[in-house]
Amino acid sequence: MAEKTLVKQNQKGTYNWNMVVVLTLIPLIGVFGTGIYVYNQGVVWQEPLLLFILWFLSGMGITMGYHRLFSHKAYKTNVFVEWLLMIFGSMALENTILKWCSDHRIHHTKAETKEDPYSITEGFWHAHIGWIVKNGSEENNRVRGVKDLKSKSAVVFQNKYYFTIGIIGGFIIPLAIGFIYGRPMGALLWAGFLRLTIVHHATFFINSMCHYFGRQTYDIKSTARDSWFVSWFTFGEGYHNYHHKFQWDYRNGVKWFAYDPSKWIIKGLSFFGITYDLKEVKENVIEENKLNNIKVQLFEMFKISGSKFKKMYYNKVESLNKKSEQLFELWSDMEIKYAEQLSKGKSKNKEVLRALIAERKKYKEQLNRIRIDLQGIMSSIKSQKLKPNLT
Repeated sequence: MAEKTLVKQNQKGTYNWNMVVVLTLIPLIGVFGTGIYVYNQGVVWQEPLLLFILWFLSGMGITMGYHRLFSHKAYKTNVFVEWLLMIFGSMALENTILKWCSDHRIHHTKAETKEDPYSITEGFWHAHIGWIVKNGSEENNRVRGVKDLKSKSAVVFQNKYYFTIGIIGGFIIPLAIGFIYGRPMGALLWAGFLRLTIVHHATFFINSMCHYFGRQTYDIKSTARDSWFVSWFTFGEGYHNYHHKFQWDYRNGVKWFAYDPSKWIIKGLSFFGITYDLKEVKENVIEENKLNNIKVQLFEMFKISGSKFKKMYYNKVESLNKKSEQLFELWSDMEIKYAEQLSKGKSKNKEVLRALIAERKKYKEQLNRIRIDLQGIMSSIKSQKLKPNLT
C-alpha cells in the first residue's frame, strides 16, 4: 500500500511522454514539414483554402460547441447542431467534450487555486501546455461536474469513438480531398498538421497569454485579460476578462464591433430558431460592473496613499459613487418598466424599443461622464507616484 502511494506521488508532476511526443511532432510536421513541401512543390490555392475551412470548422466546434454550448450552456440548440459541433470539435483533438468541459468548469470555479487545472499562478508555460503534458494526480485526471452532459447522444457517441472521429475528420478527409486535386500530401500537411498546430496553440494562448497581457476592464482582481489580438485566432475567445466575469453570456466580445464570429453565428442562427435561449448580461449590469471596477482600483489606491491624497480626492469619489448608484437604480427600474410594456401587445413594440434605446443612451452618457471623472482622478493619483503611507 505504501509502495502504491509512493508511485502515485512520484508520478505527480512528471511528464506524460506520449503527450510530449505527440504535441512536439504535430507542430514540427505542421510548420517545418509544410515549409519543406512548399519549398519543393509550391502552393496551390486549394491548400490554404482547405486549411482555413477546416480551421474555421474545428475552431467553431471548440468555441461554439465545447465552450459556449456544452461547458457554459450559454445558449441552446437542436440535436443535429450538437452532433455537428461535436464532430467539428473532435477534429481539433483537444480531448472529449466530457473531459474538456470538466477541466474548464473547474478552471472557472477554482480559478487560480491548486485545483485549477491550468492555473496561471504556476507560470505561463504550465498554463499554456505544461498542464497537458504532465501527469496529474488521480483527482485532477478524473472527469467531474458534467453529469448534465452524459445524457446527450452526441456526447455519449463521442466518448466511445473520439479518436476515430478526430482522425477521420482531421486527417483522412483532408488526405482524401488532396487526392481529388492530385496533392494528397499537401492537403494532409496544410489542413491536417499545420491546421491542428494553429488550433491547438490558439486555444492554449487563451489559458496563458490571456492571463498575462491585455485589459482588466470588468474585474481587476482576476488574472484574466481581454486581448483583441488573441480573438482573431480563436474566433472571439480572446475577450477573457469579460468571459471570466460573465461566463454564462453567449458573447465574449460584448461590443458590437468586437471580433467575435462565434457570437454573430449564434445570434444569426437564433433568427431561424436553430439556436435559442441565448443568455445575455443586461447592458446596465455591464456598465455598473465596469464603473465598480474603477472604484475598486481607486479605493485600493486610497489604502496605500498618504492622508494628503485622501483629502484631495476621497470626498469627490464618494460623491460620484453616490450619483452613479442612484443612476443605476433608476436605470434598473426603467428596464423593468419597459419590459412590462414590451410584454403587452406587439403593435407598439417598435415605438417602445425606440424609447428604450433613447433612455439607455441618456443613462450611458451620464455614467460615462462619471467614469471619465473617476479615471481622471485615478490618472492624477498615479502621476503623483503614490508611496506607502509611512505616517
